[in-house]
Amino acid sequence: MENILDGTDLILSVNDGALAFSTGCKITTSAETGERMTKEAAGAKWKEKYVKSFSESISADGLVCTDADSGAPTYDQLKDLMLSGTPVTASYNIREAGKRTGKTAGGYKGKYIITSLDLDGQAGDDAKYTVQLENYGKVEKQTDGLQSGASSAPGHSE
Repeated sequence: MENILDGTDLILSVNDGALAFSTGCKITTSAETGERMTKEAAGAKWKEKYVKSFSESISADGLVCTDADSGAPTYDQLKDLMLSGTPVTASYNIREAGKRTGKTAGGYKGKYIITSLDLDGQAGDDAKYTVQLENYGKVEKQTDGLQSGASSAPGHSE
């Protein structure tokens, strides 16, 4: 049986607080590459690639909450952090069983800059925000990453 991570269980935390009323999270890790052309490679017509650098961006969505506790960053708190211009500590991990927070062990963690914060309020619908973060230095795997605690989601096992 394979264990598949249910998207509901992927938790993004900023400064050690899971985002309040989060509805979605997307993490993109990229490698910038360069090309190396040598006489040996030129004869075979194949390019040689190498990694110059890595980058990571995180996009998360949530509902705008006006009275969350201080341990769960709200739109207003994210806005204050963004406008301060200082890096935040962000981590993503699997939900702690029976809680709305991520586990304290495992996952990935690093410093990030909040690069954008969108607020969307449509008539007759919940107000929503989207926050975008980009790495500020190295993002590190914590112990065994997302591997620990993944559970089988309904319909996702063999």
